[in-house]
This record gives sequence, C-alpha cells and structure tokens, in this order.
Amino acid sequence: MSTAAHLTRHLGLIPVPWTCWGEDWRARATPDSVHRTVTAGLDGGGTILLHDSDCTSAPGSWRTILGALPRLLDTCEQSGLRVGPLRDRGM
Repeated sequence: MSTAAHLTRHLGLIPVPWTCWGEDWRARATPDSVHRTVTAGLDGGGTILLHDSDCTSAPGSWRTILGALPRLLDTCEQSGLRVGPLRDRGM
C-alpha cells in the first residue's frame, strides 16, 4: 500500500479519483485550453480535477481556472450534467 493510501485510511478519508483534468497548472494553459481539455471526454458521473492554488502550479494559474469556469459550467448544463460538491455524490 502506498504512503498516500495508508495516510488516507489512517485519517478516515475517502479517496476520490478524478476522471478528467484541465492541465490548468501549466504555464501555457488558457481558459480555452482548459475548457477543451476538460470537455474532450466529459461524461456524467466524473470528477474534474482543477487547481485553485499556485503552490504546485505555474504562478497565476488559478486565474486561468476562474476564466474557464463559467464556460465549463455552461457546457455541463447544456449537456445535461449536474455540477456539485463531492458530498452530493452520496459518498
């Protein structure tokens, strides 16, 4: 068992694997590139990984996410996908 898995169990946390990502941490990421990457294989029941901090990302990359979110949310709504917090997934 990996250290992360061991620590997760020890803390009583439930691991949630992500099913797609925006590659938003890259310095070359733009709101459009994040949208394209996320929606390329978007399907219901998934978890999208986005970063809200620069601690492991290119400086200012959190701004890229803020720029991409409105369009991502619109795309999900138009596709009939519900967006919400993990706690609403019944975990």
